[in-house]
Amino acid sequence: MSIYARPLMKRRDFMKSLVALAASYPFLRRFNPIFAQSQTTQQFFIPPTTLHVTENSAMLYFRLSAYTDDVEVIITQDGIEVERVPVDATKQLRQLVTIENLDKSTIYQAEILVGGQSPSLVGQGEAWGSISFRTQPYEWPIRFAALGDSGFGDAVTLRLAEHIAQADIDFFIHLGDVVYNSDENDNDLWLNWALKYYGPFRNVLCQTPHYVAVGNHDREGTTLLDGQSFIYWAFPPYNADEAFEGRRQWSSFVVNDVQFLSLDSQVFYTDPGRAEQNQWLDERLADTKFRTTIPFFHIPLWTSSSVHREDGLPVEGDWYRRFTNASNQIGLVMAAHAHLYERLFLDGVHYITSGGGSQSIYAIGEKVAWSQKALSLAHYLLVEIHQDKIIVMAYDVNHTLLDRAEWEI
Repeated sequence: MSIYARPLMKRRDFMKSLVALAASYPFLRRFNPIFAQSQTTQQFFIPPTTLHVTENSAMLYFRLSAYTDDVEVIITQDGIEVERVPVDATKQLRQLVTIENLDKSTIYQAEILVGGQSPSLVGQGEAWGSISFRTQPYEWPIRFAALGDSGFGDAVTLRLAEHIAQADIDFFIHLGDVVYNSDENDNDLWLNWALKYYGPFRNVLCQTPHYVAVGNHDREGTTLLDGQSFIYWAFPPYNADEAFEGRRQWSSFVVNDVQFLSLDSQVFYTDPGRAEQNQWLDERLADTKFRTTIPFFHIPLWTSSSVHREDGLPVEGDWYRRFTNASNQIGLVMAAHAHLYERLFLDGVHYITSGGGSQSIYAIGEKVAWSQKALSLAHYLLVEIHQDKIIVMAYDVNHTLLDRAEWEI
């Protein structure tokens, strides 16, 4: 052995250690992906979840920490492998994988393996493991859970999420402000989302599709990654004709014969696309082939909260008349933003505000005249859509029923 070999190895080891140390700093990993690629252990920066399902397909989404040519999606049913899909992650770390030719009304499991193993979520220790999804049509009643303003990652949110995970739902809707304070953790957006959304809601996301409305805190300057708010990295478009400037600001999906409309209330404040979204909304509300339609977004038209009382005026100016004119087609309108629970009814339309997804709760101020129930506490919603009626239930952190209402559709 050369007398120079040992010092050379030390220098090499030193450089490896230096790179590994740099990769451990979130802000360096964020701005220089080569640090993430140097890590020996592959991780999910965005874990595998189901974005959407139809009668014969499912859209799965994830983002790896490093480029690799050894990725597979394994689809099983009752423990039997039905499909193995190779994924090319040598040039693209984000992967939207569509699984097709599935059977109707069938439960499947999916697992993303890298080098034969399931990676862990960044900031977490254990492997993410498999997820499951059920193809449509769902059995009646359709059941989903919803909440908003959960993005602090506190213990209350975790308790609400665990109740939702046990609720036997078909899908989950987040009403916006998914992650607050994105400048925390050295402004590592991957880690903030892991600690405040993917981690707390893990047991929900591993068994149901999830849909989102864009909140005002989801659009703050600290949320930008490569010029785009992180929520658009986390939720890419699944309908090509609804990708406004390449983003999923608004979108629709159909469950059985019920239409859901995810709207971007930020077009009234910070986002482009107000006229374009209104035109799209008019077209969606004019389509009468659905049993009922459920719009959801972040900032409510009205609130009895002592905070944000006037925030909804621009929303009301554009959408109140639209919703009222389509009242015979709208089964429910959902929003958040005000950190409380409220149920309102005006001109034939039922409105629910569910912004109590964390320990940050607002007091109730002067009640809106058409408010039927207002509660200042953390909670989540369970909604059942029957073939002839809707039932809305609000539960607190102890899974105690706070409010129940039903109406015909």
